[in-house]
Amino acid sequence: MSTSTEDPVDLTMTAEVHGVLREHAWIGQVSADHDLDEDLFALAVKRAAAYGWSSTRLGAGAELGGQRWGHADAGGDWSRDGRVRQLAWLTVYPATGLRQQHLPVLPLTRVMVDSLGRVGELDFRGLTVRVPVQLAPDTRFDLVGDAAWFALAAPDARTEAFVSVLGAGDTEAERVRELVVQRGHGQLGAEHRAGARDRTAFVCALPEWTPDAAAWLAEVFIDALREVGVRDTTEIAITRTPPHTTGVTTP
Repeated sequence: MSTSTEDPVDLTMTAEVHGVLREHAWIGQVSADHDLDEDLFALAVKRAAAYGWSSTRLGAGAELGGQRWGHADAGGDWSRDGRVRQLAWLTVYPATGLRQQHLPVLPLTRVMVDSLGRVGELDFRGLTVRVPVQLAPDTRFDLVGDAAWFALAAPDARTEAFVSVLGAGDTEAERVRELVVQRGHGQLGAEHRAGARDRTAFVCALPEWTPDAAAWLAEVFIDALREVGVRDTTEIAITRTPPHTTGVTTP
């Protein structure tokens, strides 16, 4: 178990999308025609505002009621070399006054995936989140609905995913594994594997490999870690292939 004395108002969370981005052949011409210079941050701000999750409006009366997060920073590596890269990352200040709201793992993931989809075709390879678990509410009730949602996946879409957790000791790993399976309500399998250095590793059976499914798996792990008493900011990395073979390139 770990504890934290950090001020919740100052806590940030980060989500990263890894993969290969193949830019649309026409994106350069369209950007020039409309005088656009849209990077990941600009696209993410626009998409978050469209969903009503966050805003960068300034001035009197510009505060967005019920805002899920405040933007901190964002970026991404869109190198055109066909390699797996950190295509998008988004760091935010999660709202702390919204009762029982999940940490916005899925909203951040959707904002980034939507943004990448405007400029190219995404070959999704992994999701990493760094979350202040002390801000996470008990989400076990909502996870029942999530499991039913992913039960609608095609039977032949079932696949393995590899999960690496930084900040949860091996002594808690078996209990975390049990909770992940419980929170998956028949849609998740999990095995504990030896992790590298200070990481705890798991192999999980997922109904499908999509950004949404990876975000759901991250939420399941967050709730399991909350249950075993983790309170510090924790990193959860989810990949389609074992971590040592992903070849992820970061800026």
